[in-house]
Amino acid sequence: MTLALAVAGADAERALRAIQESFLGALEPEARACAETAIDLDSAENTCPACTARITGSPERCPTCGLRIR
Repeated sequence: MTLALAVAGADAERALRAIQESFLGALEPEARACAETAIDLDSAENTCPACTARITGSPERCPTCGLRIR
């Protein structure tokens, strides 16, 4: 099922923030931390968005949970 939301162009950014906050607000704290995590492939250190383990270097997968990173 696909839903559409029509908003004025000037309100688009505010509407997106409200949708994201609604989604994130429904999550448990640990799940929210994972959902808000992004990987910077150019960084020497990252946090796995699946298990929140610290990742160093440029591995293909998270060494803790196996999430494919690259």
